[in-house]
Amino acid sequence: MSTTIITGNELTLTIDSAAFAPQVLSVDLEVEDTQQVYETLDGPVYKTTTQPFSMNLTMLSDWGDSGGLCATLQGKALGEGVGASGRAPDTGVTFTMVQTGATHNTTFTGKVFPKVPPANGTGAEVSEISFTLPGERGTLVVTTAANPS
Repeated sequence: MSTTIITGNELTLTIDSAAFAPQVLSVDLEVEDTQQVYETLDGPVYKTTTQPFSMNLTMLSDWGDSGGLCATLQGKALGEGVGASGRAPDTGVTFTMVQTGATHNTTFTGKVFPKVPPANGTGAEVSEISFTLPGERGTLVVTTAANPS
């Protein structure tokens, strides 16, 4: 098998029907299996009870952009601002992340809970922020399909 190299340039990210790949510097989707081990008379038996996930984002802060990710998440979480749709911090927001590979595309879809992103600033430096959006349990779906080329 040959070495496959994939960069973030082959990744797209859509949250709440809007594309945010140009604003996001990195995204990590982490799945953590909650697995129980039962010691039976025949030996260990393993049972995965849940698979919680989270999305870790590092992005260029876009506070002040009414269509930005910060405003979207703030509007969903607090029901305030431009993206306001009523306070709904316990209602998942749909996301789609597509990783384009050499021969196949892998699509991750699910829902994450909206949280108000941090805000910061240092002199003339570009403002980067990092935060985590917890996933709504049972919503993550991963599919792989051949590239349409």
